[in-house]
Amino acid sequence: MISNALKYTERGSISLKLYNVIKEGVAHTEIKITDTGYGINPETLPHIFERYYQGNTSRQVSGTGIGLALVKSLVELHEGTITVESSVNEGSSFCFSILTNNTYPYALHADSVLKVTDKHEEIAAETLSNEKRILLVVEDNQDIRDYIVDSFSDSFEVKTAINGKQGWEHAIHIIPDIIVSDIMMPIMDGTEMCKKLKEDVRTCHVPIILLTAKDSLQNKEEGYQAGADSYLTKPFSASLLHSRINNLLETRKRLVERFKTNPISYEERAVITESLNKLDKEFLEKINKLIEERLSSEKIDIGYLADNMYMSNSTLYRKMKTLTGLSTNEYVRKIKMQHVKSLLLEGKYNASEIAYKVGISNAYFRQCFKEEFGVSYSEYLKQVNISLLADEN
Repeated sequence: MISNALKYTERGSISLKLYNVIKEGVAHTEIKITDTGYGINPETLPHIFERYYQGNTSRQVSGTGIGLALVKSLVELHEGTITVESSVNEGSSFCFSILTNNTYPYALHADSVLKVTDKHEEIAAETLSNEKRILLVVEDNQDIRDYIVDSFSDSFEVKTAINGKQGWEHAIHIIPDIIVSDIMMPIMDGTEMCKKLKEDVRTCHVPIILLTAKDSLQNKEEGYQAGADSYLTKPFSASLLHSRINNLLETRKRLVERFKTNPISYEERAVITESLNKLDKEFLEKINKLIEERLSSEKIDIGYLADNMYMSNSTLYRKMKTLTGLSTNEYVRKIKMQHVKSLLLEGKYNASEIAYKVGISNAYFRQCFKEEFGVSYSEYLKQVNISLLADEN
């Protein structure tokens, strides 16, 4: 509200006043912001709290039409009211009122949430919290940035940046699940940031939605050429942005489900890899090669792979988890179990020999096998033998 008063008051004064008021015997606190600016046209006044509404006047200042709508929603969240009085060329006065001693009996309070007392439950809750998907919002307009954060903070861990350079740095550091970015920004615009991220193996898999106030074919072509996954024209609704984000993440989820299939054959792995972009395909091919070159070693861990992929452990983990739905160690085990199946079908080795060849300790081998194939090693062996006999007959 103060920001609006500053925008629309070239000269004169702006006042901020705090009152204690008794209404019908109940104490209220009121805050009033008054300016001597341009004022608001009578026909515009009834609509100023509507989302995306922008008055068509000669004094129009660049804006998005969501600032006052956000103010109204915050006032209502605090169970208050907001009013406005204005005269053209004389100024405006906004006043919001809340109960002074309101305890918000109908709001959710921390004390009402079921407390976790068991240590294992605390760990599980912390793990779940850490797995919350990350949305990176890159936007230099604070109103739009706050609007997106407010709309998505319940379902995402939302990170923000105010220009493309900062957005690129954040993306490299945190490896978000999805990015929503404006195009027109200082220092580095959204199109350049998108191009840099899509050309970096660490972030090329991250879906990017570009926002712009210009609905031109040229802007869209530039965005898609930079690798953008979707495009949205301002002003936009939160529900539409939700739909775009959900569609992109659902596509990624379907790919992840194919990777997590138990078991997965070499042929299936090749088909899935072909559906990836060039950098992601090369990334997985290199990971597979590193695993297969040291197949018999028990020391193929995230540290070894991260060093050879020139990534930090956390970056590799986020990349693998987002791309395949599996942690790095889970993916290593899946590749090893593919080789187990091939060695078993050759019929030359017993369980101990196969375990040694794929670098899994003998005591752990049978557990891994059952988790991957859904049956015990001996049961699977019976099924294979029966199948081979049937083929011979």
